Amino acid sequence: MLAELTLIDQSIKRRLAFYSFWEFCLLYDEAFFTKRAFLMQIAEAFQKLYDNYINGKVLTVSVSMPPRAGKSYITSLFCSWWIAKFPKLCVMRNSCTADLYMDFSYHVRNIIKSDIYKSIFPDIQLCPDRQNITSWSLTTSLNKAYFGSGVGGNIIGSGANIAISDDLYRGIDDAISTTYNKKVKRWKQGSHDSRKELNCPEIYIGTRWSINDVIGEAIESEKVDIMIVIPALDENDQSFCEDVNTTKYYLELRNGKNKNPPIDKTIWMAQYMQQPIENEGLLFPLSELKTFNIKDINEENIEHTSIFIDPADTGGDFYAALQAVIISNKVFIVDVIFNNYGTDINIPASVELAFNCKANYVQIEGNSGWVLAGKNVRELIRDRLENCIVRIVKQSTNKETRIFTQSAWIKYNIYFREDYNINREYMAFINNVTSYLREGGNNHDDGADALVMLAEYCIRNLRHLWQA
Repeated sequence: MLAELTLIDQSIKRRLAFYSFWEFCLLYDEAFFTKRAFLMQIAEAFQKLYDNYINGKVLTVSVSMPPRAGKSYITSLFCSWWIAKFPKLCVMRNSCTADLYMDFSYHVRNIIKSDIYKSIFPDIQLCPDRQNITSWSLTTSLNKAYFGSGVGGNIIGSGANIAISDDLYRGIDDAISTTYNKKVKRWKQGSHDSRKELNCPEIYIGTRWSINDVIGEAIESEKVDIMIVIPALDENDQSFCEDVNTTKYYLELRNGKNKNPPIDKTIWMAQYMQQPIENEGLLFPLSELKTFNIKDINEENIEHTSIFIDPADTGGDFYAALQAVIISNKVFIVDVIFNNYGTDINIPASVELAFNCKANYVQIEGNSGWVLAGKNVRELIRDRLENCIVRIVKQSTNKETRIFTQSAWIKYNIYFREDYNINREYMAFINNVTSYLREGGNNHDDGADALVMLAEYCIRNLRHLWQA
């Protein structure tokens, strides 16, 4: 009798899963979705999109949640459920990279192959000779059942009956890059949107980076009918789901812990709270910089002395050289060269600065035509400081992205002279750094760029000083 009741119960659950997407999720992975009940909101939104579609109405849904919440997982399940409901139609799902698209495609295909799926949708069969991971079909498909690509990829020859964009940005670097954001929008308009068939519903999955990114633009233009936004912490500073990450984890991430700085406010608000903060105002306001009294620096306590040089690349740029000393886990900028006098003056001055402070390490940015000049500085320093390590480093990543990414670390760990205004070049350096605009368009970022060189060196080579 018990066995019969169990069979009846399973039969009822399969029947419910056929009609209800949320019931399908519970049947497929009960442990996961029971612990993450917040995902029911997304399931209900997807269900509403389906219900309206069969009644001839097209909806657009956007979903934004903190990392690791399961938004891509539930989207993969919805793709497989939708395919079973419309076995002749086609799902298009695009992502930031081809590799991520392949992962999604592989996952959806494996769901369809699973025994649980087959028990609910026994008539759905993958086409034996059309199972390439880049696109695949069912035995019932008129063309393809599932296709897509990464941003920049070609998606031609197929039409989509539902269009899904799942994380079109790899992270904060992409999101704050005006150039990359334009690239994503052009690709979406020219490739993604051109594949949509008439009356094609759409789903946007991703972080609310900016009101100007793909999701933000869709929301601002009122194209989104159902918008789901779930922040990491609620109004009482409690985690939205302890199974994803604990309240303690999010509070320490936001506020910092021990020697670890808090996450940059813009990253926190966008990636975790799903509240885009446009990069307006100053990135390094004077009020947020930490200061020190030069008289309090005890030379006997100095553990490491470094020089970081950012040459003047173009006309009007400043030559920046920072002398930094490390005591415990604090970095102090004790002296600077910051002017546009020219290399004939600044190269000897940099060598003298390194020699006078007995620098352990000197780093010179070697972009553009500065490799030869950098080699000249290196030879001059080595002639006078045998144990000093001198390196010429060529940067390949976007300068604005590097500055923005390291801004929180800089403000938390680097100290600036409180008497900076009695030194003309130190004052020019401070004025340059504190006028750096969040929204970009900075004509001269030499001071901030030199600080990033220092921050990246500390993080890469002296990480042990900042470990709790």
